[in-house]
Amino acid sequence: MSHPTADPAVNAAVARAAGLDVTESAGARILEIGCGEGHHLLSLANRWPGAVCIGLDAFPKAIHRARSRAQRAGLKNVRLCEARLSDFEPDAPFDFIIAHGFFSWVPDEVKVGLMDFIAKHLAPHGVAVVSFNVAAGWKERMIVVEKARAIMNAGAEDVMQALALYQTAAEEGREREIIDDMLAKGTAVLAHDDFAPVMDAWSLGAFVKLAESHGLAWLGDSVSGVKGNDAADNMAGRTFRSELLCRGGAVLGEAKKPVGEVSLHEKTRVDEEAGQRRGCRLLDFPKLDEWRMTCAREALPLPDAELKPCVFTFPQLKVLIAMDGTRSVYELSRHAKEVAPELDFVPWLKHVAGRGLLS
Repeated sequence: MSHPTADPAVNAAVARAAGLDVTESAGARILEIGCGEGHHLLSLANRWPGAVCIGLDAFPKAIHRARSRAQRAGLKNVRLCEARLSDFEPDAPFDFIIAHGFFSWVPDEVKVGLMDFIAKHLAPHGVAVVSFNVAAGWKERMIVVEKARAIMNAGAEDVMQALALYQTAAEEGREREIIDDMLAKGTAVLAHDDFAPVMDAWSLGAFVKLAESHGLAWLGDSVSGVKGNDAADNMAGRTFRSELLCRGGAVLGEAKKPVGEVSLHEKTRVDEEAGQRRGCRLLDFPKLDEWRMTCAREALPLPDAELKPCVFTFPQLKVLIAMDGTRSVYELSRHAKEVAPELDFVPWLKHVAGRGLLS
């Protein structure tokens, strides 16, 4: 999936608000650690053809699929490396380093290695985004995980069956809510999240302390720039954080107005209005770019203009795949009636255009 919290354009705005003179994303060197099958990194490469996007992952199948997708999408500014972080030696510093879905799922020595790598290979005015699961909200979830594992050991076929059996005995309340949430995630996500071989939730304070011990400075939340604390996380039962780091010795200029929640709401309103304006101007021959067409053909979420992953039904995907620029809106509407008869085509197409999905 694409990850809006690890959008270099947003992260750079947060860093600039703190006084850091960050390189423009469109011409930056971007590294994603644990890039998986490439959905996020390839979305960045597609948005910024002038950027150098490098993906790193230790799993050969993931890198193979990412390379195949990059080739099918015609992305020339991507390099995908099959290697462990400890074996990877880049040839130049990075303006942006992304480690989303990595920190909480690796052993402690790899966490230390990650911070060491960032400290060594981050450009003087670069920023790193590191996300992790927060201990405050995961205490309750881990109790559910352990009970579900006990049910599996007692004979349940898989984690989904174990959770379903657990659900029948659980009382209404927080425990039932957690089980319902896990069931909604599905087997594939649970295998890499709640039930991963390593799932190590940390407190924000411990995370910041580790970063600072490696000569890094904490700039705050990667989207809002707000600096939270453990007390607030405990009060809210927070489960996830995405934080922004820079070099400890980086020169910070005069801090600008913090991004904050008010500014974020204002940005969302402006984005929605811009999206509505885009949606009102439908092209005569709607077209997906090659990357989003690749996503549609593989039934993957399509990243919108804000890197939010958009999920479509299979009938809707059949309509999207037909948007290769050769069919008019009228022809597409007739095609939609055949393959997606329940789709209210024109309002749907305006929504698709408003999300910035069409080239």
